[in-house]
Amino acid sequence: MDAVFYWDMTYAEILAAIKGNAKRQETKLQYESVIAYHQANLISHLVGITLGSKQPLKEIHEAFPGIFPELEKRAEQQKVKQQNWELMKARIEAYAAEKKKRGGGSYGNDN
Repeated sequence: MDAVFYWDMTYAEILAAIKGNAKRQETKLQYESVIAYHQANLISHLVGITLGSKQPLKEIHEAFPGIFPELEKRAEQQKVKQQNWELMKARIEAYAAEKKKRGGGSYGNDN
């Protein structure tokens, strides 16, 4: 803030500027805290893997959500494709079980 600009401000404008600056600093501190938390979590995860943990390594978009939206979107699309495949497999198995239960004839070399 410029000194000349400061002396031209009213009391309410000065209070608003002070509150705005405090809010900006609080938001910055929260942002830095989230980054530090995720970094600590990622380091502990990597140390665990090094010491023999069976957990898979997190992807970058999982370690830092919201920073890589295109990777998150791609991962969601792959997850949906995986779920669709699993759903179709379950439906086919249910159909085969129902057909076998009703005594449906086999075709081809299904024996």
